[in-house]
Amino acid sequence: MWNIAGPLPNQALEALNHGLVNVSYQIFYTFSNKSSSMNEPTEISAEGVYNTETGSLCLVGCRYIGSLDYAKVRGMNDSIDCEIVLNFQFAPLNAKSREHLKGIIRSKRERSDLLFFEPLEITSYGIYVNQAVESIQRMDLEIAMVLISSTFSCIFVGMQLFHVKKNPDVLPSISITMLVILTLSYMIPLVLNFEALFFTRRNKQNILSWSGGWLEANEIIVRVITMVAFLLQVRLLQVAWTARSADENKRGFWVAERKGLWFCLPLYLIGGLTAWFIHIQSSNRIQSKVSVLVYVRQRTLWEDLISYAGLILDGFLLPQFTFNLFSNSKDKSLASSFYVGNTLVRALPHVYDAYRARRNVPLFMSSYLYASPGEDLYTLAWDIVIPCVGILLAALIYLQQRFGGACFLPSKHKQSIGYEMVP
Repeated sequence: MWNIAGPLPNQALEALNHGLVNVSYQIFYTFSNKSSSMNEPTEISAEGVYNTETGSLCLVGCRYIGSLDYAKVRGMNDSIDCEIVLNFQFAPLNAKSREHLKGIIRSKRERSDLLFFEPLEITSYGIYVNQAVESIQRMDLEIAMVLISSTFSCIFVGMQLFHVKKNPDVLPSISITMLVILTLSYMIPLVLNFEALFFTRRNKQNILSWSGGWLEANEIIVRVITMVAFLLQVRLLQVAWTARSADENKRGFWVAERKGLWFCLPLYLIGGLTAWFIHIQSSNRIQSKVSVLVYVRQRTLWEDLISYAGLILDGFLLPQFTFNLFSNSKDKSLASSFYVGNTLVRALPHVYDAYRARRNVPLFMSSYLYASPGEDLYTLAWDIVIPCVGILLAALIYLQQRFGGACFLPSKHKQSIGYEMVP
């Protein structure tokens, strides 16, 4: 993990157009390569010269290797290593390239020396004024999109409650598994107070201080709307569960529910194991690299599992599809506004992410307020696959509610399902 700070003094700012500028930097880093003798966080203080015409930066640095006791144990004379050279190359100030800094940190010591470390390559992203303005405009847009999507999610649940109030006979035909998934999607962020509800692992020190409290106010609004949606979702789950449990003639629906659950659970478990395996492989690749990317932070297993949970939520209609299939239900249990609207709410972030990836430089992932990478799987492939699968499931639900849950199966299979549904 790198943290580089090097503010220029006023004299240096005045000298930017006069060739060479004296600069100083502080760099914090944990050496993780095998040749390093240190595994604890290390601070490097460096001074040197910046050439404003060529963009080159040459520094000589010292790192603090630990306490004097630690140095004595290692047979060292002191606790400071000043045999370090740092060379960086910045892009021109008018550059449009995403990569703004490249450089290398080398040790001048012999390889046999305990303080020797392998050369470390540095690649970093910077931000110019025009890019900062574009980021602020993007954040304003994403704030509006978060509020709109949260409001519509609340409205769609309310419309489903209105639908079942007008048609109470369809309540037993709603998948309890689907309702539990949707309820958990609102409950877990509220109970655990995830920052990911509005900002995924938002580092408030990295967010630009332009908001003046506006971001915090919108976060509160989103939490209130989410709480309302959660309460409505709990109410929908309650009435659906009560309606099915109260009627002994609906015992066959519980059989179909269990069959659908046994169909979905293995898929969810296989997906979770796959996410865990990919996380392990990704961690091993990152740790084996010598070069360092300043802007990259290794994702934790918990973050990857949260993203996978977002994928399960994207396919929230799968339990309803399997329930209709095993029960051969033809009831219009879901209002079209509910399953189509929620499908669009889940698909639009992926459409927006594909658009954003073509126009914005990922300078700070923490500034993503909408379609945050920590809430779901956001890559070009997933941005195509997830909306398509969501639309496919919505289309299948429409066909099932019109022609019957088993309308895709041959006639003999429909008859066998019908026999199993008899209580």
